[in-house]
Amino acid sequence: MLSEDYEKMMLIYLSGLVEGPGFRKTEDLNRLSSRELLQLSQKVDDSALGLFVQLLKGGQTGERLFEKLMGDHEEENRALVDAFFQRYLKVVLSSVQDGEHYNPLEVYMPSHTFDDLAFVQSRQAFFLRQTIETINEYLDNAFKSKHTFGVGDQQLAWEYFWEKVMEK
Repeated sequence: MLSEDYEKMMLIYLSGLVEGPGFRKTEDLNRLSSRELLQLSQKVDDSALGLFVQLLKGGQTGERLFEKLMGDHEEENRALVDAFFQRYLKVVLSSVQDGEHYNPLEVYMPSHTFDDLAFVQSRQAFFLRQTIETINEYLDNAFKSKHTFGVGDQQLAWEYFWEKVMEK
């Protein structure tokens, strides 16, 4: 959660990146479509990227804004979403993790999103592109049990994952 001063500073900064009316409060970002929010994220300097995500997550509509940043389930935004998260992983999380092993599924599909079935379903292709080691590790953490899917079992792992999400 950003302090009020940092929030104001970020809103002023973001206002300078767009044409037209700026942003006076976090909720003003709601007027942007997912695509516009993703395009705005591309303009955010690397040094401000972490604060940008905190701003989106911290407002009263934070979860909704962060979902919107994730593409709002729209296939046409997939390239923008993937580019954002690759950049976010490299710029923000790699410095936080400091060499520690990092699982991209934990950022791209956090367990608090499991209630949003449309969102989870929209991440299937990303899930299937991961190595089986990454998938097993993610499932271990998400469901607090050991998973041993074998090489090439990504689809089987997805079916298992989907079934578990549906049970919740």
